Amino acid sequence: MYSRKARLESITDWWGANIMPSKKTKELLEGLGKITDSAPKSFQEQTFHSYTNRYYANTLHTLPSIYDKAKRKKDEDGEEYVMIDRIYGSIFKGGDRLQQADGTEYKGKLYSKRRLITSKDPITKEKKNFYSPCRVTADGRWFDNTGLPIEAPDKLEPEKVKSAEDLEEEQRLKAEKEARILANLK
Repeated sequence: MYSRKARLESITDWWGANIMPSKKTKELLEGLGKITDSAPKSFQEQTFHSYTNRYYANTLHTLPSIYDKAKRKKDEDGEEYVMIDRIYGSIFKGGDRLQQADGTEYKGKLYSKRRLITSKDPITKEKKNFYSPCRVTADGRWFDNTGLPIEAPDKLEPEKVKSAEDLEEEQRLKAEKEARILANLK
């Protein structure tokens, strides 16, 4: 490999001829370094502002308090909205993505949780409890099952703690599976 300096110096071929690059060739070779320096840097993340990341104030859903000071914008019709973070789903496992208010995509992990919700039947006044799926980011932002931001829930489903017997059973099954795979290799 020749260094840049070596290419600009005179070159002696194997038969002894001295080939000296012309002044124009030297200028072109020096200019190549400038071209690569001015080339665009590695891919920059594109920002994409979706219409569904716009939140128009309503009584059906209240936003977390972090959006109280968010910059209000006006749409084509003159109505005010706020850009919000929003989770978009996928039919594939782990395919959910978080589109942030600034238009970038969240690169961290999204965790699935279940929150306990109490609803009151308006006719019978009977209270019903049920679990609703929600998502949380590593930095503590919470989203409901529609992908809209919510305050951190008070009541969450308790985490499943594995007993020693469950861990032992998992290890046994893992060892059996590994033994079957190794037996098939022979």
